[in-house]
Amino acid sequence: MSDSYHDDDQVLGKAYDARLIKRLVPYARPYLGLVFGGAFFMLLAAACELVTPLIVRDSINGPFTVLGDSGATTAQREAAWGQLGWYAFAFLALVAVQVAARFGDGYLFQILGNKAVLDLRQKTYAHIQQQPLRFFDRNPVGRLVTRVTSDVEAIGEVFASGFVQLAGDAIIIVGALTLMFLLSWQLALIVVLAIPVMGFLTWLFRGRARSAFRDMRVKLAGVNSFLNETIQGWRVTRIFGTEKRMEKRFDDLSSDYREATYRTVFNFSIFFPVVELAGTATVAVVVWWGTSSIFAGTLDFGTFFAFFLYTPMLFRPIREMSEKYNVLQSAMAAAERIFKVMDTRNDVADPASPRSPVITGEIEFRDVWFTYDASKPEPDWVLKGVSFRVPAGSSLALVGATGSGKTTIISLLMRFYDVQKGSILVDGVDIREMTRAHLRRAFSLVLQDVFLFAGSVLDNVRLGDQSISREQVEQACRVVHADTFIRGLAGGYDGMVAERGATFSAGQRQLIAFARALAFDPRVLVLDEATSNIDSETERLIQDALHRLMQGRTAVVVAHRLSTITDSDNILVLHKGEVVEQGSHAQLLARNGRYTKLYQLQFANGRAAQAGVG
Repeated sequence: MSDSYHDDDQVLGKAYDARLIKRLVPYARPYLGLVFGGAFFMLLAAACELVTPLIVRDSINGPFTVLGDSGATTAQREAAWGQLGWYAFAFLALVAVQVAARFGDGYLFQILGNKAVLDLRQKTYAHIQQQPLRFFDRNPVGRLVTRVTSDVEAIGEVFASGFVQLAGDAIIIVGALTLMFLLSWQLALIVVLAIPVMGFLTWLFRGRARSAFRDMRVKLAGVNSFLNETIQGWRVTRIFGTEKRMEKRFDDLSSDYREATYRTVFNFSIFFPVVELAGTATVAVVVWWGTSSIFAGTLDFGTFFAFFLYTPMLFRPIREMSEKYNVLQSAMAAAERIFKVMDTRNDVADPASPRSPVITGEIEFRDVWFTYDASKPEPDWVLKGVSFRVPAGSSLALVGATGSGKTTIISLLMRFYDVQKGSILVDGVDIREMTRAHLRRAFSLVLQDVFLFAGSVLDNVRLGDQSISREQVEQACRVVHADTFIRGLAGGYDGMVAERGATFSAGQRQLIAFARALAFDPRVLVLDEATSNIDSETERLIQDALHRLMQGRTAVVVAHRLSTITDSDNILVLHKGEVVEQGSHAQLLARNGRYTKLYQLQFANGRAAQAGVG
């Protein structure tokens, strides 16, 4: 895993970043009804909570005092019981409204959070899907998965229990303090003097918790990275017998994560009791002072009891602020990382006024120069002035040593990258003047490493395109000789494919890829080392299928096996990014150049291999 990946996970950022909040607001704008509804319920719950101690005060100073007075008349007692009933009803009604409002508040804001998360996740995924290959070259898959999953979930906390909930806590704090000063400014001063102490404890905890949380996040990223790598590379682990070493390494990483979690739990275990102790000490001083005032006749019991109820109401949001601070801090860091991905400029974008020609399959490269890193003062050119033309319906083969630029030509033709110099034309139109969808709709690409999705064989052939019928899929499979082994599967075409097609042989995966290419009926067929993983017997089976598949289509074939491209109309021999030879198989052999040497070398190796087997 790259250092930048770790750096991204370590950054927690600020708990409030106006720039990021401004970018998050549009995701809540479609759901203003939920925002206003949740805010209304939040204010209603806060108002009910603030009023209930006043009802308790009035009930104590009113009917309770009368009922406790031995000199009260029968009429006064009956009136007091009636008043007490109304106070009890009002108290219970406020509590019921508060409970209902808390439910409405939490429910609506959770819905808001989930809707905003859904929109943000869909937009992030769609943005990633539209990026060129260069984007995926620079961003590990694990990082992108984290952005779309856990980072988006962290941002959901901003909507569900973030700034709006903090605003509710602020209302409780301000309201409670105001009413406490109105009830008894002397007792209120005692509480106010305790607030800086609790604020200092919260600030101290925030710093420790931030460090522990960052460490825990980094350790978890290390565990996930190692787990992902070892599961994908299990064959290498088994072949070289490194299971025990891998288990030891995983145990060490898991232990580090456990220790980081312990530190986080320890901080919380220390903070809350200490803050509780500070709050309890403050309440003790309030009780002592209040009791003294009651006996001195300067404070009535009802007012003191109401003040007593306001004290925990004031301290609770202060205690919770440290937790919410960490939630918001994590959410802001997640937003920073997600918007960094979203701000990635697509350097292979569709034109503003695209052209949509009818593609017949004519291809032309005109003096094409390309490098994967154009930022260097002296670029390492992968292709240098490459020019060639492929008439519609003909076949072109690309051969050359590893690194000569064969696959790069395919990537440029499909417009996975854009050239730095020169141009690529399809039917006389520069491919940069077409939309990527229009261009690629005319192509089918078969790679050396075939990727199969988890699902049925049928869906893997038509890739979810319902316009391709089952009959068309079966016909394509019969043409490439995949039908026989597919019907032998449990479930046949509806049989389930394991992740990445793990239960299929390399040859079977290639046959499905050929069927996939044929089912989409392309004008241009591109084969990038597509037969390198197929054994000789399977290769013979599909040779006639390939000939039929190429009939009436333009074909561009990259192959190391020169025996598979001897019938190509034109062969390009590449060396260090340049076209050094081109012509038919017979013409190139007659020149006795680089192609001849490659052919003779493979022929000699083939004879040696056969002799070894014999």
